[in-house]
Amino acid sequence: MSHFVLKTESSAGMTSVSNLFLDYYMPRANGEYVKVYLYLLRALHNVSLELSVAGLADALDHTESDILRALKYWEKQGILKLECNSSRELQGIYLLDIPEPDSDTGPLHSSPVQEPQESQIPARKSYSRNDLAKFSGQAECRQLLFVCEQYLKKTLSSSEIETLLYFYDQLHFSADLIEYLVEYCVCKGSRSIHYIETVAIAWAEAGISTVSQAKERTTTYTRNCFAIMKAFGINDRNPVEPELKYIEKWLRTYDFTLDLILEACSRTMDRLHKPNFEYADRILKSWKENHVHTMADVQALDQAHQKRSSQKKPAANTRSTGFTNFQQRDYDFEELEKQLLQSQ
Repeated sequence: MSHFVLKTESSAGMTSVSNLFLDYYMPRANGEYVKVYLYLLRALHNVSLELSVAGLADALDHTESDILRALKYWEKQGILKLECNSSRELQGIYLLDIPEPDSDTGPLHSSPVQEPQESQIPARKSYSRNDLAKFSGQAECRQLLFVCEQYLKKTLSSSEIETLLYFYDQLHFSADLIEYLVEYCVCKGSRSIHYIETVAIAWAEAGISTVSQAKERTTTYTRNCFAIMKAFGINDRNPVEPELKYIEKWLRTYDFTLDLILEACSRTMDRLHKPNFEYADRILKSWKENHVHTMADVQALDQAHQKRSSQKKPAANTRSTGFTNFQQRDYDFEELEKQLLQSQ
């Protein structure tokens, strides 16, 4: 685990929060980002804390990706500076004096503020017919719309054109990148504009701005998708949209490594003898809630569950079966299993 040093320009010996931060920066920021900054302030004068991205994630019940996004957001706001080594690993965080906001920006007191999306991706604005006409009138965009219609096998609605304009105008995707985005989603088995938008936002959050960057990301993601499908014994087709949403959740939202996801798939197959994404998701959700990050954490959770089970039940002459053995690894999924079996 890589640790980093926390430094400051201030000599204050207490946990204090700048009024400028409270009045101008906090109301406009995602609440999770605020938690990260406040935790850094608290940690600044606590020399016993060994800071790391993983440690912050554990302390705040975030993923490491959440922590990094928060740090990058505050760096953009100019209230801290990140120091990285040649391998781009975080080595230090330098807390800066809170800068004065723009003169035309006042403190937010009178009206509630809508919390921005997690990584400050711009909220989609409404486009007028004139906006859509200008977009569709550009030669590059006309070609883009034509290609998208070929991939999606239909004439685009005004709402779908609006979504593409959002990618182009607000996410600042090039026409080539949008074309690759649509091609990629269709090849994965989804022609849903909502799913395409979900992928686009994930790319924007990851800082992807070129086709080559997108291809590098999708190569790894596709490899992981097919590894998960193979673990479920599915080798003759691509994942469909509901399955892709689960996979996206496990890899991006839960931020699990592939080995943990494959273990959950294996346990699902052991228990149900057939693929079931909902059951695997229940396992992974339990692990997430129990702060599981490695297979060693899974083993520790198994042992704790086995110990609780042995304390609850007196010893009995029970014939050993595959289900008996699996009970050692079970986390109160019996009710879900019962529902699944009844629905067959």
